[in-house]
Amino acid sequence: MFLLCASGRENSFETLDLKYVNFTNPWSPEHFIVQSKLERTERKTERAAAFSFGKKFPRYLHFYNPNKANKWGSQRGYRIQFNSHGHSVLPRGCREEKGISWSSSSIFTQGDPWDPAVSFEDYIRNNEDIVNQDLVAWVTVGFLHVPHSEDIPNTATPGNAVGFFLRPFNFFDEDPSVASRSTVIVRPGPGGRPQIQRWTPEVVGHCVTDKPFSYNGSYAGV
Repeated sequence: MFLLCASGRENSFETLDLKYVNFTNPWSPEHFIVQSKLERTERKTERAAAFSFGKKFPRYLHFYNPNKANKWGSQRGYRIQFNSHGHSVLPRGCREEKGISWSSSSIFTQGDPWDPAVSFEDYIRNNEDIVNQDLVAWVTVGFLHVPHSEDIPNTATPGNAVGFFLRPFNFFDEDPSVASRSTVIVRPGPGGRPQIQRWTPEVVGHCVTDKPFSYNGSYAGV
């Protein structure tokens, strides 16, 4: 759970997905063309902004400020990019599931799973308005691990990843990395030789410090 403030506290939430449109070919009226079109759906309430696992998930989850725009006229915002989906392992509404509502909810439910102090389903039941509000995103991530023989003597972790990215979406006027200091661009040059262009000080230092390395077996300064 984290607070989202995109250029202020009055934010809204929408989803972006692809919609397929079938239209007549103007040069060949007897044929049709299928083309994808970006479709925006404003989520005005808490219930409309809650997505169940196992169902079709929107491609983009976009939090934006409807009152702030970049120089291109697009509303400044951020989007949530999922990297892992932890599908529920218990049926919705059963007694055990209430303790891990939506396989997440709150760490406070661990102490009393039969009668949790915080149930995510109860939290969004009032279906409050979320347009131009100070929004909080509750993101659930995870993966299913099935025990297998390679878990002995320890569980292998390579390939297991849990998390999500919070990425700017029209928040900046351009790629913010163009303002990075000491930029180096490498392009293919004539004859296959690399062409290096630097925006660095005239005296280019070393990548690592010249100070001799020492280690006393503990943290520095201990």
